[in-house]
Formats: sequence, structure tokens, C-alpha cells
Amino acid sequence: LNTHLVELVSFNKSLEKKLNSSGSLSLFDNLTLSSLSPSHFVHFLHHSLRSVRSFSKIMIAEMESAHWDLEAAVKFIHPNAVFNKPTHQTFAFESFVCITMFEGFNYPNFNVEEDKILHNQGAQSLYFDKFKKLKSLNPKQYLTHNPNSSFSKFLKSKYLQVVHAKMECSFFGNLNQRKVVNSGGYPDSTFFISFAEMAKRVWALHCLALSFQDDDVTVFQIKKNSRFSEVYMESVTEESVSPSAGESSDSSSGELRVGFTVVPGFKIGKTVIQSQVYLSLVGSSASS
Repeated sequence: LNTHLVELVSFNKSLEKKLNSSGSLSLFDNLTLSSLSPSHFVHFLHHSLRSVRSFSKIMIAEMESAHWDLEAAVKFIHPNAVFNKPTHQTFAFESFVCITMFEGFNYPNFNVEEDKILHNQGAQSLYFDKFKKLKSLNPKQYLTHNPNSSFSKFLKSKYLQVVHAKMECSFFGNLNQRKVVNSGGYPDSTFFISFAEMAKRVWALHCLALSFQDDDVTVFQIKKNSRFSEVYMESVTEESVSPSAGESSDSSSGELRVGFTVVPGFKIGKTVIQSQVYLSLVGSSASS
């Protein structure tokens, strides 16, 4: 089992490197339901995460121009988090956006009150068709033509969760965007366009997850202070994990522990797609 997991980990890492260099969605053009595999999910997951990072950067830039106390905001998101470098605080904002966007991913339409979908060919085909239709569409175009769609409801609820009223007011001086979104409209700001693109990719990924015929796709988070495990996690900062670290600890330099989850992990049947975590050294004099 361990050998199989190690192979999956290295497969995921090599795939990620290829994806980061290409970013192409042509892989999905001729994809059929019967040929769907975990590698397709990984490919689209990384496509989705690029838009999460892009929106997070825009959000941080708005905070800076509105003279927010970024350290106070970080402490609100992840109290007591220890950062190895000041620039790493951006991972806290990325974590907030990502975890909020993926909350409810295990349920149809992200709604925990709905029943889980039973595995039947009809439901899988329906979600697969939705994925194929949405993956490359302009979100504004889709929302304008489908104002009462499940995606429209998802976008509205996630916007209100990620961008609270005080945040929007401090960024733009009013709550106009909120009112437009609430009434099913589509603000033309760069901020909202970036948010909508991110929401579309997460929603399309969700449709892809519900297309798997024999395996449930489930999302998981790593608890704070967990020991680092290469099977279930990868570090968001290359320099945090030394090659010898693995799951062992070194008493002289402290021990790597999870500070917080930045990107949740996923399981597709027995396949594990690692969670991306921020690691801190615990019990080390250097953990300032």
C-alpha cells in the first residue's frame, strides 16, 4: 500500500510541474465519461487553484490600498500562527479564500441539507455535461443567461461569505457590488470578475467530482499541529521541508508541524491528492 501511495505522490508532483508550465485545458476537449481518471481531476484542481491565488492577490492589494492592518487580519484568520518569513502571511489569506470556497464540496450544490447523490449513470452524465459546458465559459455570459441556476446561487452565497460587508465598504466606499450580486447582477469591477472566474472554476471542479462513477470524491483538511506526512500533505513553501524531514522529528532543530491548511486535500476512491499546508517549526528557538 505504501509503495502505491509513494508512486501517487510522485505522480501528483510531476503532473503539477507539467500543469504549471502549460495550463492548457485542451486535455478535456475530447474527454469522455468512461475515460475520466484522477489525473483529470488533479489537472482541473490546479487550474482552479491558480484563480484562487489570483483572487487572493487582488484581495490583499485592495486591503493594502485601504490601509488595512494586515497582521491583525492574519491573526483573525489564523490566531497564533507562526510564520517563518513575513511574506508568508499571504498564505493565511489564500487559506481563508480556499477553505471558504471549498466548504460544502462533498455535497451536491455545496448544500449540506441535500442528500448525497446516488451513483447512477444518469446523475454522473448530467454533472459531466455541466462540467464540459462550464469549464471554458465566461461566467458573466453564463450567469446572464442562467440567473436562477445552481451556479448563480453558489456564486452569490460564496461572495457574501468571502467578502463581508465591512471589507467591501472599506475597499469601495459603499456596498453597491453586494447589492448587485444579491439581486442576481454582475458587477464589472476587476475584483468581482476575478472572484466570478474563481467561483466558476471551483463549481466546474465540483461537477467533475460528481462525474466519477465508481469512486466518491471527498475533501479533507489537516488539523493544526499535526505532524507532517508526505502521503497526505505537501508544504506550500519549498524551503520548509528538508529532504530528511519526512515524518521524523529532529530534537535539535524542532519539529515540523502543520500551522494551517492552505488548500484542502482530496480522496478519489483510494487515490489521495495531498492537502497543501503551511508548516512551522515547533520547539525550535528559530521559530520566530
